[in-house]
Amino acid sequence: MLINNVLRFVLLLVAQVFVFNQIAWGWSGKDFLFVFVYPLFVALLPLRTPRPLVILLGFLLGLGVDFFSETLGLHAGALTFTAYCRPLILRLVRPRDGYNIKANPTTEDLGSGWMFRYLSLVLLAHLLAFFLLQTFSVLFLTDIIVKTLLSLPASLLVLGALILIFNPRA
Repeated sequence: MLINNVLRFVLLLVAQVFVFNQIAWGWSGKDFLFVFVYPLFVALLPLRTPRPLVILLGFLLGLGVDFFSETLGLHAGALTFTAYCRPLILRLVRPRDGYNIKANPTTEDLGSGWMFRYLSLVLLAHLLAFFLLQTFSVLFLTDIIVKTLLSLPASLLVLGALILIFNPRA
């Protein structure tokens, strides 16, 4: 399990920095659609992972993306916020019977419908935090909303493909 998570950390860092940071679409000289895959690391950590560890790992992964992207803490701040929100998101999508103590946030353990709702909320929190930190002002609220609404389905599509291809297990 530890080896899987370390490998996932490194692969998502490399994929985000060298592949997905190169993808940005827009018009009129502005980019509005981005693809984020690295929040998947925080989302797929085992449910029993202590919250401080999730936050620390989120910060470290975000810092790694920032280091290679020269974004001065933008990714670290957004992924730390996402990691902080993870328990709330897990409560929002909790199955009626609750979580099995050995469950992991995977389609095998909790189903594809649950996974889609969970990843949607994780990405929504991450994208809103990222674009708010990027503009550092609510004066650009329209840009923040447009970027979030365009980047969310694109990122979900890529994450869904990654989950189908690699079928992560604990």
